[in-house]
Amino acid sequence: ALSLRVVMAFFTSLLATPRKASGKTLLERLGGATQLDDRRDALASFKELSAEEPLRLIVEGGIGLLVRLAGDEDAQLARDALETLSNLCDVGVPAEVPEDRPNANRVAGEHNCDMLLSDAELLPAALAPLERSDFYVRFHGLALLRQLLATRADKTHEALLHAPAAAGRVLALLEDERDIVRNEALHLMRDVVPTAPPELANILAFQGGFESLLTIAEGIVREEGSETADAGAGAVFADTFDALGALLARHVANRRLFVEGGALGRVLSLLALPPSHTSGQAARIRLACRTLWQLLRPPAGAAGGEAGGEGGGEGGGEGGGE
Repeated sequence: ALSLRVVMAFFTSLLATPRKASGKTLLERLGGATQLDDRRDALASFKELSAEEPLRLIVEGGIGLLVRLAGDEDAQLARDALETLSNLCDVGVPAEVPEDRPNANRVAGEHNCDMLLSDAELLPAALAPLERSDFYVRFHGLALLRQLLATRADKTHEALLHAPAAAGRVLALLEDERDIVRNEALHLMRDVVPTAPPELANILAFQGGFESLLTIAEGIVREEGSETADAGAGAVFADTFDALGALLARHVANRRLFVEGGALGRVLSLLALPPSHTSGQAARIRLACRTLWQLLRPPAGAAGGEAGGEGGGEGGGEGGGE
């Protein structure tokens, strides 16, 4: 009798435990849902699944569907779609993988990056929501771009070269008043430009890169010593000048723009150092001087002639979930 009760309890627990829907089922629900709440629920469930299992999607009904939802007017759908895309393209998600498939997350992440970059219209569409002011939309959009650059840098560079407006949307986030968003955009600039094709660095410079970076630096100097001064301002200032240096390093056209467009004068104005100064102030002066010294040296590789240099990348589907 005891064993029968144990068996009955076991089967009762199985029936009481809801089975998690598969990725394919959730995508079908998501694609077919007509009510906002149904779409939200299906996407939230798929987002959770994307953080727990290595999923490989194809474009039609998978990656393409998520990109469309990222542009939805409903903020919650846009946030969850971008976070899901970021999960799918992250080769380190999920952190735990089956013992018999130790590289499942990397294989899935690389596959999903390739799918997203296989259509020239998908990346610009995925980054278009960055124009919205919503914090989470911007945060997850930048996270997605970082994953793509970390895994498929050449293909991502190529996609941005063919969609300069998308690069401009990222650049515009340097003006975000929220430090987390601004600093993430700044880190992308700092990390990406040194290895990007010269043409992409030209796009960033001529779309206002110098102006945006120097505005950040000037704001830090202006608030120095005030109650609103950021404790991490020194690191932000260093990141700003690292990004400036990367824009100047290999690009003759960018250097000409820097000098003739007024950026040089703005750097010179940052050199004022009071007699009684802190080590942080002195460090910032050194960074500014390093940029000026860089202008006196030949560009590395002498790339970026009158129109901007040479460079390139690689080009890079299928349809639902696997």
